[in-house]
Amino acid sequence: MHTLALAARKAARISTLRLRNATAGTHACVADEGPVVSMTSYGERIASAHLALESIAAGSLRPGRLILWLDDERAVRAPTPGLRRLIGRGLEVRHAEDDGPHKKYYPYVQSERIHRVPLVTADDDWLFPRRWLETLVRAHAVDPSTNTTHRARHIPLLDGGVAPYAEWDRIGARGASPRNLATGGWGHVMTPRMLDALRGRHHEFRATAPRADDIWLHRVAVESGTAPKSVGRYDHRHILHVPIGSGPTLAETNVDDGGNDRQVAAAWTPDVIARIAAAA
Repeated sequence: MHTLALAARKAARISTLRLRNATAGTHACVADEGPVVSMTSYGERIASAHLALESIAAGSLRPGRLILWLDDERAVRAPTPGLRRLIGRGLEVRHAEDDGPHKKYYPYVQSERIHRVPLVTADDDWLFPRRWLETLVRAHAVDPSTNTTHRARHIPLLDGGVAPYAEWDRIGARGASPRNLATGGWGHVMTPRMLDALRGRHHEFRATAPRADDIWLHRVAVESGTAPKSVGRYDHRHILHVPIGSGPTLAETNVDDGGNDRQVAAAWTPDVIARIAAAA
């Protein structure tokens, strides 16, 4: 899509979501039949996090719970007006330790004694289309024993090991495989089995992949036999990116500066790499 046309679509969507947030009144952003959806935000990004959340609330399938985790206790006690209006409609804003991108799933993992339902995670700098959650949940229901993602990368091998991350191509729709790495910003469904396998392991991801939740989650998915299938339906024409903040992004530190390769080397054990290599 032409850059100017995409910018116009983005501006129009933001305007629509702001209006919805201001005028939705008591219209619930959650519904009994939906899954749990979890997100995190931080710093200046919190000021616009309500837009991503509002896009989820406007979907054809609403979450059963919609949770935003913040490490800033002041922001939890005194939420922005946009978040405050969503709280009145069912959003939960909860405090969590500062575990970077792992905040989007780990505090939820620890908050439930037994996991009986899947968890869907997404990032705070995307605007999601109306059928985003419905599409993801329907694809997951085809085989609920494995995780499901809207977007994934294929993990190639090199000299008996894993090739550099820069060589991992994005893939379309594909069945579950340890060779699929879920890139969870667009939406990642994790099974109860996966959630149970994540419990109590904060010391491990802090030591090996503190800034690469996708890398750590893939290790645990391979270990637990829940490596993902990919939906591959949407692209940047549908899921619109909203750049937020002035500091370096995870993409810059993890991809451009080789952070993912360093964290793969630290987090993925020989057994995990062997399972990836053995997969079709």
